[in-house]
Amino acid sequence: MGFRVPVAEMHTAQSLARSAKIPRPQADVLSAAFDAAAAVRRLLAHHDEAVGDALLRQEVMAGVGNVFKSEVCFVAGVHPFCRVASLTPQQAQDLIAAARQLLAANVLQDSGDTVVTYGGRRRRTTHASNPAASLWVYGRAGEPCRRCGEPIRRRLQGPDARVTFWCPRCQTLPDAAEVDG
Repeated sequence: MGFRVPVAEMHTAQSLARSAKIPRPQADVLSAAFDAAAAVRRLLAHHDEAVGDALLRQEVMAGVGNVFKSEVCFVAGVHPFCRVASLTPQQAQDLIAAARQLLAANVLQDSGDTVVTYGGRRRRTTHASNPAASLWVYGRAGEPCRRCGEPIRRRLQGPDARVTFWCPRCQTLPDAAEVDG
C-alpha cells in the first residue's frame, strides 16, 4: 500500500535483481528465506540510529511499517528512541522475533502468492478478544498502558517525522542512549 506516491518505478525481473533499493527475500520478514541472524546483524549495523528508525529500514527487515514499529518495540520491551548501539544482542534478537511474530499474525496468505495484510480493527498485536483492545500502544497516546497503567506517550520520530507510541514504564530508556530528535 502506498500513500501519495509521486513516482513509481517499473522493473523487469533482471532490473529488480540488480536494484540495491529492493529488499531481498532474506530481509522479507514474512519470507520462508528470511534470515533472522542476518537481520540482527543488519539492525546492529545502524548503531547511531534510533531503534524505531532502524526498524523502518526495509534493507534491515522488510515489512515493518510505522504501526508495527511501535508495537514491535513494545512487545520486545525496547524504547523506540534508544540508539541501536545500546541494544544487547538478546534485545536485537527479541526485536526481530517480535516483528516476525506480529507481522505473521496480521496477514492472510491464500494458497497462491497473494498476501493480504490486515488493517484497521482487524490488525491485532494483543491477544484480547475485544476489537477496541487490538493494539498495545499505537494510536493510544494518553491512554493507560494495557500492562502497567502508565499513560502511553506519542512523539514524532526520524527524518520523515513518523509518529511513534510507547510506554515509558514498560520500555525504559537506557542512560545516554536516546537519539536527539
